[in-house]
Amino acid sequence: MKKLSFSSAHTEQITWRSILISLFLLPFLYWWHITCEALPSFGPPPTLMAPFYTVVFVLLILAVANLTLKRFLPKNALTRGELISIYVFMSILGLFMSYDMFLPLVSIIVHAFYFASPENEWRDLFWSYLPDWLTINDSDAVRAFYLGDESIFEIRHFLAWLEPTFWWCTFTFVLLFVMQCINVIIRKRWVEQERLVYPIVELPHQIAYNTNSFLRNKPMWWGFAVAASISLINGLSVLFPSIPSIPNKSIPLHALFSEKPWTAFLAGGSSIIIYPFAVGLSFLMPLDLLGSCLLFFLLYKIQIFVGILIGLEKVPGYPYAFEQNIGAYTGISVIVLWTARRQIWRAFQQAIQHKPTEDAAEPMRYRTAFLGIVLGGIFLVGFGMRGGMALWIAVLFFAAHFLTIAIALTRIRAQIGLSIHNTTSIGPHHSLVSLIGSRRIGARNLTWFSLFFWFNRDNRSHPMPHQLEAFKLAERSNLESKGLSRWMLGLMVIAMPLCILMLLDTFYKLGVDSGRVGAQINSFGGRAYRLLHRSFITPQDSQPAHIAGMVIGFGFTLLLAAVRGRLFWWPIHPLGYGVAFHIHMFWAAFTISAIAKWSLLKYGGIGLYRKAVPLFIGLVLGDFTVGSIWSILGIALNTRTYTFYY
Repeated sequence: MKKLSFSSAHTEQITWRSILISLFLLPFLYWWHITCEALPSFGPPPTLMAPFYTVVFVLLILAVANLTLKRFLPKNALTRGELISIYVFMSILGLFMSYDMFLPLVSIIVHAFYFASPENEWRDLFWSYLPDWLTINDSDAVRAFYLGDESIFEIRHFLAWLEPTFWWCTFTFVLLFVMQCINVIIRKRWVEQERLVYPIVELPHQIAYNTNSFLRNKPMWWGFAVAASISLINGLSVLFPSIPSIPNKSIPLHALFSEKPWTAFLAGGSSIIIYPFAVGLSFLMPLDLLGSCLLFFLLYKIQIFVGILIGLEKVPGYPYAFEQNIGAYTGISVIVLWTARRQIWRAFQQAIQHKPTEDAAEPMRYRTAFLGIVLGGIFLVGFGMRGGMALWIAVLFFAAHFLTIAIALTRIRAQIGLSIHNTTSIGPHHSLVSLIGSRRIGARNLTWFSLFFWFNRDNRSHPMPHQLEAFKLAERSNLESKGLSRWMLGLMVIAMPLCILMLLDTFYKLGVDSGRVGAQINSFGGRAYRLLHRSFITPQDSQPAHIAGMVIGFGFTLLLAAVRGRLFWWPIHPLGYGVAFHIHMFWAAFTISAIAKWSLLKYGGIGLYRKAVPLFIGLVLGDFTVGSIWSILGIALNTRTYTFYY
């Protein structure tokens, strides 16, 4: 297998062909995502994980077809840079059609008006705080959305959605632009100086850039065969129940831990789950990070074990996992910004001095990036203030989003490569309410928390990690990053309204409340407004216990970083503490990978480890490929098929 990176003096430009192919494929990708995420039983939701298995599958098909073109029509074959560009564009644009972006957004826009009733008193409680330029109170448009058998292209429905779509797309563009500006400033530190691992980009890089050697690598096909066999057997078992399945997704542990206090070890996951793709991706992680994740996952369970022994389990919220997670994520953001302070300062000096040679190779001029953060931040705050959000609350809200979610998740993905991450109950709607109290925040600001809930929800498809991974791919593939950055932003102008239009076309035809659409669509808006309703009915002051949990999480993260910085041999990494609360689906895969990696390095050395890497990448590709085929088959046959995760 070729070396995992490629160096050349030639820098590939972004071509019109890669842009047009991406735009051509985008409606098909959105259709696939809608079918899997908005309709029942057609495959695992693609955007709950990274990389998106749908995009990897499309890239694989293009790369294999490109080998044929290279043989018979070499002048028409795609270059490696074009394949990388297509992957990046499809990933960045595909995330809009996801559980944690526009699917909850369209639900939030209308949910409060359809489900208001005399019993819940939503009309009296917060209807007056919902801005008419961001929501839809037109009874015909709302009813058609939920009951179906109509068309979004009827002029009355289309016009009702026009203004909210425009403003939400504008807001989203600015939000992602600010994220991209931050990534530009920290890119050099993370990509070139620290040279973080970025496990997520390894598979697409090998498919697009080393296609021939990758597809001829025997260990890769061994790994592919293992994962594909598991998926094939389990898929046949779904269609033909007489065929026994391989229980890799759920081996229950209840029989082992059936009595207290041992039931504590069922917390955060009561089954052994071994996803082949998770084993493959985690093998690419540094060994100290694997060990740290497993150590803190065990310590989380020990907290509950001790709590049962001494009676703390009866204390509401104990062991305050969400609050510890808020503190840990904030600590991670502070640490990585502090360690990048010299790079940030140099970038700021170059932005002020505007030396054209020093940031010419960056995805964006540093001056543009800093102006983008400032002006974009002003727009985001002003957007909320236009609807009545208080200035200080708006500033705190977006600061909390970037510090407790965006920057921390980007670092976790870059360094750990955690495929599925979940920020449930650690966003600003939780942290600020715990710190300040819903009573002091006030009714209008709390309503805006619900309107912003769609991009502060679970964040499994958060855009900022995808953006930095795109820059990493550009660096590894000698692709012109400035053009890539511009087109990543430019194509969003087309993709966002297309995404919303395709969602509305589906929902107006089928009806969200008709039983023909997945129940989760209703739950998106329902969750946001139920949180708001509870805040109105039972207003609270700041929560000292929650604050203590945040302080402990923040302080412990800083302490771990300080110890690791002073003791070079210290193996425990603070990132392990940050992700320990949500690796219940991965701890078994992490354990297998950690044992395999430790054994290979100890008994075979770095040479044997490098030879084993393709085998583990093959596990990922095999899981994604056969899983994609089962999903497509389920759609074609209109039947439930095997899902390789969840």
